[in-house]
Amino acid sequence: MSEQNPEALKEKGLVLFQRGDYDGALAAFETAVSLYAAQNDEPGRAEMLNNMGVIYRVRGEWKTAVTTLQQAAAIFKKMGDTNRQAQTLANLGDLYAARKQRAEAARSYSQAAALFAQHNDRDKQSQVLRALSLLRLRQGQWVNAMMRMEESLTVAPRLGVGKWLFRALLRFALGLFGGR
Repeated sequence: MSEQNPEALKEKGLVLFQRGDYDGALAAFETAVSLYAAQNDEPGRAEMLNNMGVIYRVRGEWKTAVTTLQQAAAIFKKMGDTNRQAQTLANLGDLYAARKQRAEAARSYSQAAALFAQHNDRDKQSQVLRALSLLRLRQGQWVNAMMRMEESLTVAPRLGVGKWLFRALLRFALGLFGGR
């Protein structure tokens, strides 16, 4: 595997990340960022920045994680790659939620859900809405939490019987609370 091939470094970094070797993965992604930049490959560079942001979050390097993820999101936005922008915003939402910065987390999750909806990526939209629902639940915003969970289940591509019944109960409860 060539150390000058950013794709090979990306794959190496992903393998190392899966193994829990965050330092090794970060080093591979950092080198890949430089190589992608040298090739003027903005999508590759932004993807590596997103990966690095996730690692910084896992390592508790909050400030660096926010800066890195915001940089990746800005590149994706500039390129018009709203699907990967949404993924990066969801990662930012997770970071803010872990830091108990709930307003920022809600904003990031909401933006990500809207962008996933534009792409008809219902599975990821459902996951982000579920995260937003749990955030609202932690804030004590019960009706809002139920509304986001119901929305999450409505956009989910597949519902088993249990989730279908749960959605029906949420709709009933929302009707009682005047949330529907």
